[in-house]
Amino acid sequence: MKNKQKTQPTKKRILMYYLILAACLLVIAAVTVGVVFGVRANNNLPSINVPNEPDNPDKPDKPDEPVVDTSTKYEFIVPVQTVNVTQTHVLWHNKTLNIFRLHNGMDFGANAGTEVYAAVDGTVKSVNINDRLYGAVIEIEHADGVRTVYKFVEPVSTLKAGDTVNRGDVIATVATATGVENADGEHLHFEVYKNNTAQDPDLYLNIISK
Repeated sequence: MKNKQKTQPTKKRILMYYLILAACLLVIAAVTVGVVFGVRANNNLPSINVPNEPDNPDKPDKPDEPVVDTSTKYEFIVPVQTVNVTQTHVLWHNKTLNIFRLHNGMDFGANAGTEVYAAVDGTVKSVNINDRLYGAVIEIEHADGVRTVYKFVEPVSTLKAGDTVNRGDVIATVATATGVENADGEHLHFEVYKNNTAQDPDLYLNIISK
């Protein structure tokens, strides 16, 4: 009788343990199902694009500035079609005068009648067709105090001081050899000035190193 009384409480405890274990398993299962369904629900949410915030909130990014083409104002072209440099901006022997002097410009060998172009946009300052030393001379003023000079040419008949010319416009043709560089043959003598100071034209043309 004593042994029977001792056995019954033991079975009750075991049954209680099983009930507690079952309850724990149910809780774990419920949590697992909830997590799985929660992840699936999040995957079905529409995506939202969040714009990148500027590095400095006080200075938000500005839209890109439009690109303005200013090449016609500042970039020179060679004033004749064929690049045939016969004399650069250096100390040289003038065969016509038989003296050594600084060659204030750049010479382009070309046959008489070859077209001469405005090297860059500008306004014609003067057209002199009776220069005893250089035959005919055209001067054109450009932006930033730059001026170009074209010598040993035959100016276009309609060209006059005050005319606006664009880069590439025909302003003259190469003349027959004459004046102080007569012994060098037919060519265009081209000069560049910055604030009335003679410059090496290659600083603007960049053709000697090519």
